[in-house]
Amino acid sequence: RPHGGKGASGPAPLLRRPAVRSKIPVRAAPLERYLKARGSQPPRTWISGLAQRLRAAGSSDVVDAAETWLRDEVRYLLSDPKEADKLGDYFAAWLRAVHRKIYDDIDRSDPEEMRRRAWMPSEARPQSKKHRHNLKDISIPSVEDAFKEFAAFDPESRASSRRERVLAQIAVDAFQLRMVDVAMALSVADAVLSAPAGDRIAVMLYAGEDHAKSVAQFWRKFGFDSAG
Repeated sequence: RPHGGKGASGPAPLLRRPAVRSKIPVRAAPLERYLKARGSQPPRTWISGLAQRLRAAGSSDVVDAAETWLRDEVRYLLSDPKEADKLGDYFAAWLRAVHRKIYDDIDRSDPEEMRRRAWMPSEARPQSKKHRHNLKDISIPSVEDAFKEFAAFDPESRASSRRERVLAQIAVDAFQLRMVDVAMALSVADAVLSAPAGDRIAVMLYAGEDHAKSVAQFWRKFGFDSAG
């Protein structure tokens, strides 16, 4: 519960966050905290505890496949973030940070379509071919090239640039994005193992398009398909 400032006589009134501020920016990740697997000692992350439980139940092959799949998917996503991220979120973030004049002068309501387009008209001068923007030649550096830039950064001499920050954000997000998919895939295996042997099982997964496709792709590697 919020309290008043110095010298205040009591708690300040509770305030509802305005709808226009539905998202609260967090500028630093809580590196000293994580979701702990219940009962784990020494402490391990929740997903690590889930993997351990599956190994103990005899499903090491699923866990090993998930670890390999995670590395491969993250490597693919960061090899060419613009082309690999079909939804266009990375490309939109890159334009906003590095090509702001273009970002402010185009229709950015559909990042997926924006990523695919070679050219986009100027919002300020929509009828002018001369003022349209070339998106085809804008690319996002691979993770290898990004780390070369990070290695050249000297925090003692200057603050990080928008370009460096968005590259770092994309690199971290790729791991987080696919880690969610691994958690869902392992949770499916955990749910199936809890059912009686020999039972026919239907798994219902509620997730966004990108996550659902990734999890389906993972299980297809084990021979599953839409027919069951």
